[in-house]
Amino acid sequence: MSYQDKEFFQLDFNADPEENVIVTFDVHTSADKMDRVYREIPAESSIGTWQPVGAMTDKILTQYSAKTFDVVKINESFSKIKVAYPIDLFEPNNVPQMLSLFAGNVFGMNTVPMLRVDSVEIPNELVNSYPGPAFGPQGIYNIIGINEGPILGTIVKPKLGSPPPVHAQTTYDSWRGANEEGGITWVKDDEPQTNQDFCPFEDRISRVLEYADQIKSDQGRNVIYACNITGPINTMLKRAEYVVDHGGKCLMIDVITTGFSAVQHIREQDFGLPIHAHRAMHGAITKHQQHGIHMEVLAKMFRLVGVDGIHTGTIFGKMGYGNLEEDRDEVLRSNHALLNNEFGNLKPVIPIASGGVGVKNIGKIINALKPHVVITAGGGVHGHPDGTRAGATSMVQAKEAALQGILEEEDLIKWSKENDKNELYKALIHQTDGYSR
Repeated sequence: MSYQDKEFFQLDFNADPEENVIVTFDVHTSADKMDRVYREIPAESSIGTWQPVGAMTDKILTQYSAKTFDVVKINESFSKIKVAYPIDLFEPNNVPQMLSLFAGNVFGMNTVPMLRVDSVEIPNELVNSYPGPAFGPQGIYNIIGINEGPILGTIVKPKLGSPPPVHAQTTYDSWRGANEEGGITWVKDDEPQTNQDFCPFEDRISRVLEYADQIKSDQGRNVIYACNITGPINTMLKRAEYVVDHGGKCLMIDVITTGFSAVQHIREQDFGLPIHAHRAMHGAITKHQQHGIHMEVLAKMFRLVGVDGIHTGTIFGKMGYGNLEEDRDEVLRSNHALLNNEFGNLKPVIPIASGGVGVKNIGKIINALKPHVVITAGGGVHGHPDGTRAGATSMVQAKEAALQGILEEEDLIKWSKENDKNELYKALIHQTDGYSR
């Protein structure tokens, strides 16, 4: 048995979605190699090798071989294929093993210069072996004391460099806002902010959480601070315990750079706090549309290991492909993977939209992604001409306008003037066009 065995390519195979993990690959190779690749991909990613081996048996070949069972030829050098992997190839509750199987060696094969995992369908039996989210959207709403989103948030800016008193004050101002309309609800550390000398973790966390208590006392609101605990696993455990001991309500992890197993280990400690998953470095894996792994697939993997919210994009911001329709497709597909109720017994995950968000595009983001979404604006809050408090309130006002169907800049300017929404008006006049689309 070698790569070219007919067992690996069966267009008449009936792939039962409850007995197989079904992976859709985008395959880019030369026309003379395409037909052989239909066999090589399932062979290399299941039981095959380039040379027949003596220990191969008929049982192994028939019971455990992956099979290409569907081919859509887009052109001579591009095909979309579906490969069925028998469920017995997968260890339950083990995302690293799953990805090592269907997204492992196949990416290194010289016959496939460009390959993308476009989607994956996982049997419920396998899905239910994972912990999944502890809270999900509804659990997060319960912590805040609301019925549904969208939830407004921000990221402390500048990204790095502020000492703990400044970092904490910026967080407080974001929550407080400029007037009785208040500020935003969700504040997160930026992805590289951990425990640098200029902003030690424990000092920063304790100061910020004291301000969260003050907001509760002054405004009666429960607010969220997503504390970035990213680091070596033992350090993450200690940081999580510190957050719990000081009354924190959320943990943040840079999930791709930290790794699936580390994220799941934190989830399984049952700290009683939702996990805010930042996807820093995802672009190295997801952004090339002919090579890598679609964000929808990563979204499913992180739902399995138990995050409660994860960044998936804004459609209208600074992240993505730079093409509105392509960005829309990726974000909506990813969000559906997080929110749909047909993923075993696992709770949903709330999508987080971040990157280039301001008053000029937040209404479009809300309109496209509501209700279950956290929208975080960094420069869009802290770049307000009257400061962070005014910037936070301008976002609250922009959300109010969006929920009334007022989305376009000209209409927002008119509405803000007519309704004395001065913070929003100033933000609209001051904010550069930036990434608004």
